[in-house]
Amino acid sequence: MLSEIFGPNGILAKKLPNFEWRPSQLVMAKEIAIALDKKEKIIIEAGTGTGKTLAYIIPAMLSGKKIIISTGTKSLQNQLFYKDIPLLEKIFGEKPQAIYLKGRRNYLCLWRYQLVSSKLLIQSNEMKIIKHWVNNTKTGDIAEVPVSPEWKGWADLTANAEQCLWHKCPFWEICFITQMKLLALKAKMIIVNHYLFVADMALKDKRNRQVLPSYEAVIFDEAHQLEGIISEHFGLQVSNLRIAELIRDISFLFEKRTPDEIRNELNALMDKNNKFFDLFTNLSGRKSLKEITSSATFNQSIDILKKVLERIIKIVQKSDASPEVKENLKDRAKRIKDDLGFISTQSDPDYAYWIEKRKRNITMGCSPLRVDHILRNILYPAVQSIVFTSATINTGDNFFFFKEQLGLPPDTKGVLLASPFDYKNQALLYIPPFMPDPNSTDFLKAVIKEIIKILYISKGRALILFTSLKNMKETYEKVAPQIPFPAIIQGEQSSPKLLEIFKKNIHSVLFATASFWEGIDVPGEALSCVIVDRLPFAVPDDPLMQARLNLLKKIGKNPFWSYQVPKAIIALRQGLGRLIRHRQDKGLLAKLDPRLFTRSYGRHFLKNLPPCHITRDLKDVEKFFKTF
Repeated sequence: MLSEIFGPNGILAKKLPNFEWRPSQLVMAKEIAIALDKKEKIIIEAGTGTGKTLAYIIPAMLSGKKIIISTGTKSLQNQLFYKDIPLLEKIFGEKPQAIYLKGRRNYLCLWRYQLVSSKLLIQSNEMKIIKHWVNNTKTGDIAEVPVSPEWKGWADLTANAEQCLWHKCPFWEICFITQMKLLALKAKMIIVNHYLFVADMALKDKRNRQVLPSYEAVIFDEAHQLEGIISEHFGLQVSNLRIAELIRDISFLFEKRTPDEIRNELNALMDKNNKFFDLFTNLSGRKSLKEITSSATFNQSIDILKKVLERIIKIVQKSDASPEVKENLKDRAKRIKDDLGFISTQSDPDYAYWIEKRKRNITMGCSPLRVDHILRNILYPAVQSIVFTSATINTGDNFFFFKEQLGLPPDTKGVLLASPFDYKNQALLYIPPFMPDPNSTDFLKAVIKEIIKILYISKGRALILFTSLKNMKETYEKVAPQIPFPAIIQGEQSSPKLLEIFKKNIHSVLFATASFWEGIDVPGEALSCVIVDRLPFAVPDDPLMQARLNLLKKIGKNPFWSYQVPKAIIALRQGLGRLIRHRQDKGLLAKLDPRLFTRSYGRHFLKNLPPCHITRDLKDVEKFFKTF
C-alpha cells in the first residue's frame, strides 16, 4: 500500500505537481507503519530533504490509531496543521480528524477576563479590541487578535496551569481549553509541540491532571530537543514574577474596591518580594545557587519570603471570593513556599540548583540531572508505539547517546536515512588555515577578518552563528561598518521580524546565536552562506551542565567524550542544516574553528557533517560562488 503511495508512479506523484520521488521517504514510511502496527519504539534520523512529515503523517492516518504528533518548534507545528494535513485531503479525498493544540497561555481565560474587565483594570485600545473579539471568537486563541503577543495585559487575561481553577471554575463548561479538550477527544491526530506534551506529562505526574486525552501512539519530530525540555518541566522554579502574579491575582478578588488596609499590606508584601530578588539584580545569565546560598543575608531573606507567602494565605481568607478561588490561591502560595524550601536547601543530589536573570525576571530553580527515569516511569509504560525522528539524532555511535539520554533499551531499532541532496555539488565546506586557538585573545580578531573576506565573496546572503552573545555583538560592531551589505543582529527586533527582513533583502547578513541554530527555513538565494564562529560546546560553567558532567565522572565515564562532544555535534549539524533546504539550493558552510583539525575530537565532528567537499583555500570559495 505505501509503495503505491510513495513510489515513483504512486498516488503522491500523480496528485502533487512538484512531487520528487525519494526512496528514503518510502523506507521511513514503511518503518513507521511497522512500528505503529507492532507497538514498537523506533528512532529514525531522516536527513534534510527526506520529506519526513508526509512520511509519518500518512502512516499515522492509515493506522486508524489515535496519535499525538509533537514538534520541537511552532513553525513545524504550523506547517503540519496548515500545509501537510490539508494535503492529505487532496491526496486521499478525505480530511483526517486532526486538531492543533497550544499551551494554555495561548487561550483567553474567561474567568480572568471577567475579573479584569468588571473592575476596569485595563482601559486601553488593546482592551477595546479584545472586548469586541471575545463576542465573536470560537477558539479563544489570542493569536486571532490584532494585539501584539508582547502586550503586558495578556498576563492578566490568560491562565497557566497553576492559576486555572479547573472543573471548579464557573466558566468550566464554556472554557476555551475545555472545548479544545472535547475536540481533541474526537480527533485521531493531535498536533502539539514538545513544551505542551511534556508540560502535560508533568501535570499528570505532579497533580494528577491532564489536558491531552489518552492516545495510542506518539511521534516526536525534532526529537533531539526532548532532553532539555523534559529537564525544564520536571524541575521547580520560583521567580519574582510567579510571586508577583499571585499577589496581583489576590487584588482582583475583592469584589468591591480593595480595602485600604488590604491594599497597603499587599503593596508591602510586593515590596518584600522585590527586595529579595533585588539581591540578584547584578546577576548575569545562569549561575549555581551554591555560590550565593552560604551568606547569612540570603538565608534570612529566604525566611522573610516564606513569611510573605504565609501572610498571603491569611489575606486570602479575608476576601469575599468563592471557596474554590480561595482554595486555589492558598494552594498556590503553599506550593510556592514548598518549592522555595526544596530549592533553597539543595538537599537532593539528583538535581542541579541554579539562579538565573532574564531581563527583569529573576528565577531560582532546580533541574533533574537525568531524564531517562522520567520517561521510563511515566511515558513508556503508558504508550508502546513511539517514533523519535529528527534530521540530527545520531552522533556516529549508532544512536547510543540518544538512547542513553532518553532511557531507551539498547536494542531499540535505529534507522539512518541520508539526505537525498547532492552535497558534493550543492555545498562547500570552508575551514580557514592558520586560525588561532579559540581560547586565544587573537581568535576574535581573526574571526572578524575571515568573516569580512567571506562576505565580500558571497555578496552578503549570510547567516553568521555565534556561541556567545558577547562575541556576536563585538563581531557585529566591527564587521557591519566594513561591509556594503545590510547587517542585522538578533535582539534588535523579534525573531520572526528579523527573518522577514533577512528573506526580503537578499544580500543582507544576519548575526545570531542560540535560537537561530535550528528551526529556521530560508530556502533560495537569500541564504547562500552559513558561518559558524566556533564549535558549539555548551557553556562549561552552566550549573546544570557542571552537575551533569560531575555525575558522569562519579559513575566512571569521560564527561567530555560521553556528553559534551555528542551534544556539540548535534548543535553543529543543526546550525549547518540551515543552508541546504531544497535540491536547487547551493551554498557555503564556513567553520572558523581550527580545532576541527588540531584536536583529536575534530574528526568526529567532520565525519558527522554533510558529505561535501572541504577546502582551506579562499580561492576555491571564489570559484564555488561563480557557479551560481
